[in-house]
Amino acid sequence: MKKCISILVIALFLGLPGLCTANPAVEAMLAKVAKDIDAAPKGSDALKAFTKTTLIPLCVTKELVDAAKASNAKGTTLAEIQKIDEEWQEAEEELPIMEELLTNDCGKALQALANRTPAMAKGFAFDNQGATVGSHRTPNDYWQGDEGKYKRTVKDQSIEVGPVKFDKAENTQLQHVALPLIDEDGTVVGGVLVGVFLDKL
Repeated sequence: MKKCISILVIALFLGLPGLCTANPAVEAMLAKVAKDIDAAPKGSDALKAFTKTTLIPLCVTKELVDAAKASNAKGTTLAEIQKIDEEWQEAEEELPIMEELLTNDCGKALQALANRTPAMAKGFAFDNQGATVGSHRTPNDYWQGDEGKYKRTVKDQSIEVGPVKFDKAENTQLQHVALPLIDEDGTVVGGVLVGVFLDKL
């Protein structure tokens, strides 16, 4: 009980009210994520504060973690993932897998966050090979394994704060933040990326 209370205190400090886990490995990973955010060379104080209070909870959100774990357990080869990615990018109509990723539990959890978070432009989660496992909106590609966000989250077990970009559709600036997905034993099982509208922070 004391352990749970101490972790709750740390969670509140990190901006994660209600998080309670008995595993110190998870506690350590979350603390590392928060530290890495503070040390990131890119990103305003407002973006970093938003990330710590609103986005870090995604690292241990059950729907996202479970989706990554389930995908990892399938044993899909990288070649198979890349084939899906190729079909994805060439598709002129919505593929069944696109709809699945929007409507599964992971996609719904990201949609729920977006519905209550005006600053969230987009969000999707991926497994330990970079295959997308759930999304708030259909991403441009299925495989994220050849991009920096995958290397920084899954391989380096850290975070990535991308450069500021201009979103023509919304006529505003946005920035991407990528975080690791952490299993209950402290293992990184995938990652999650969120696009943030800077003018809505």
